[in-house]
Amino acid sequence: MPRRPRKQNHRPVRTQIPQTQRLEHRPRRAGEADMNTAELKEKARNFGADLIGIAPIAAFRELPPAHNPLAIFPQAESMIVIGRRIPRGTLRGLERQERKTAASFRHFGFVSLEDNYLARTTYDLGIWVETQGYEAVPMFGYDVEAADRQPLGVPVSEERPAPNVYVDWKFAAEAAGLGKIGRNGLFLTPEYGPLQRFALLLSDFAFEPDRAAEDDPCRGCRACVDACPYGALDGTGRNDAVCRECRHGAIRTDIGRFGTVERIGAVCSRACVAALDAAGKRKMCTAARRAEGGI
Repeated sequence: MPRRPRKQNHRPVRTQIPQTQRLEHRPRRAGEADMNTAELKEKARNFGADLIGIAPIAAFRELPPAHNPLAIFPQAESMIVIGRRIPRGTLRGLERQERKTAASFRHFGFVSLEDNYLARTTYDLGIWVETQGYEAVPMFGYDVEAADRQPLGVPVSEERPAPNVYVDWKFAAEAAGLGKIGRNGLFLTPEYGPLQRFALLLSDFAFEPDRAAEDDPCRGCRACVDACPYGALDGTGRNDAVCRECRHGAIRTDIGRFGTVERIGAVCSRACVAALDAAGKRKMCTAARRAEGGI
């Protein structure tokens, strides 16, 4: 077991997400097709999205330039948040600690899901938006705090942020009404708990925004806190230094993902899935029970 450094709770500073405002659509330019939010969401699902939400650009205006989508596209009117679910079956190998089957999560729950399936859905939806005469800027859901620790360049002028600008996808997904961050620091949705991944599309079309999420997904539950064998969670924060040493399903990433620790397959996340199953939410034929010993 790793040494426990002095505990520093991980509490990202976030601008409060304003309540949804109705945004006025700018006049349609000659030659542009018209769109509506219902049509966009239908197209997204046809392209494979399991979750789709719209955040108003007003929610991002006060964010620092390094995380502000308006630093990328000042004419943007909407942030489209696209999610694809992680198959619950990818956790089975991790539960049983079998090296051969644990690869299922790495491929179908993480790398291939993000780089192939989610990317294709985001690409297809972005192309559809652009065929209507509006732009769509696609972005992966990177860990912005990890990205901040590895700057890639210097500002081209004093008034501009250093490259690259990375939008906080968790903030965007919450503003789009898709869920909230749980006690374990993972993003939880009513549909799939912690089992999904997100990408973003920034557009200059003013889609009708969704209401920001408000319900606490962890009310009365401490399954993740109790399951962590390192004591890295206390219900109010997360000790990142300890989490980085986790050997119970967490995955260390390379420079391509800024060396962050991927934790959706970790024991704290699996405990969340099992607790939701035991509570009668997202039940399947076989229970999402954990292996003996609580890991």
